[in-house]
Amino acid sequence: MATMNPILRLRQAFRSMGVEDEQADAAADAIDYHTYGRRESDLFHAQMMMEFRRDMAEMRTQMLLAIFIAAGLIIAAVGVLIAVFD
Repeated sequence: MATMNPILRLRQAFRSMGVEDEQADAAADAIDYHTYGRRESDLFHAQMMMEFRRDMAEMRTQMLLAIFIAAGLIIAAVGVLIAVFD
């Protein structure tokens, strides 16, 4: 059973669930037709990683901008307090 073709195992699994033979064959063929190979999977993973890195860089930029704005506001508030109480 372990050495059986994956498509044959799919057909057998569909049939064991009570699906008619023709529907099991059609479903297994459709899955086989739309299955990605190693190259497509690697390209998809590389694209996902590139998008992830781009999003992380964008978030890092936004966080740095927020930190600089917060630091500037704090420095301005301290300057105003020093000017008022001096």
